[in-house]
Amino acid sequence: GPDFGYVHKEPLFEGTASLDSFGNVEVSPPVSVAGKEYPLGRILIGSSFPASAGQRMTGLVRDFLYAQRVQAPVELYSDWLAMGNVNEFVTFVPTSDKKRFRMLLASPAACYRLFREKQKEGQGEATMFKGKGTALAAAEPRVTCGSRGRAGTSPQPGYSGTDTKRITINKVLSNDALAQQNQYVQRCIDWNRDILKKELGLLEEDIIDLPTLFKLDKQGKAVPYFPNTVTMIVLAKDLGIPKPFGPVAGGECCLERRIRALLEPLGLCCRFLEDVASYHGSLGEVRCGTNVQRRPFAFKWWHFMP
Repeated sequence: GPDFGYVHKEPLFEGTASLDSFGNVEVSPPVSVAGKEYPLGRILIGSSFPASAGQRMTGLVRDFLYAQRVQAPVELYSDWLAMGNVNEFVTFVPTSDKKRFRMLLASPAACYRLFREKQKEGQGEATMFKGKGTALAAAEPRVTCGSRGRAGTSPQPGYSGTDTKRITINKVLSNDALAQQNQYVQRCIDWNRDILKKELGLLEEDIIDLPTLFKLDKQGKAVPYFPNTVTMIVLAKDLGIPKPFGPVAGGECCLERRIRALLEPLGLCCRFLEDVASYHGSLGEVRCGTNVQRRPFAFKWWHFMP
């Protein structure tokens, strides 16, 4: 349509892989790093571990992105994921304070802390993936936007994933293999955390850890254990978040409750969307089937000199 354009880059002699997907190209909000301004933010791309022979983005695409010097790319380690996309462990949300944004990171450690809290409260038998196999499970109405004063109710959709076992908090916490896998994942994310803090000029207070779990596939690559809430769609202050189907304690998903407690005080509205059948089952989430038309910057960005 009018006022839209695109660039097509197709390698002639290289194959493409999931790291060439545009879930593996993110852009940070505007940042200032060590006195250097990035008014259009910085490009974030995923790659293999330094000095390893893992997957990398196709050279043609990678070189094209590095040529955009105004948004000087930051290369992260994402090859530990089955899909290898950076949007599976990092995203950004707007805030109205001086920083203007927060960075959200997937955090198995935060999930284990939450589950241990619930276990100590006597909620160890709280069940995950509740309502599996039904189109809509009968449940209490839920508040969709508590902190902004707009309440809405909707039925809780049922989980339609492939796991048929009854999974409780106790079972997750007693699964030593799963714990070891998530310790490995946490180390991978922590590696990226340090890079992002340095390259985007962030402090710990600028980062929010969202409870998330992963498991390793037969190739030793990480896939989400439940729908990955970090892979949300951000529509200004409205967040379309994959519904995690976490343990239901006191009639409420404890993962949803914790995420709202982390994000709604910032003036954000959390809406949990059921995407298991449509995207999660194919290793995707809400963002894989959506796009957003953003409002352009007021200044003429093509006049900015790096």
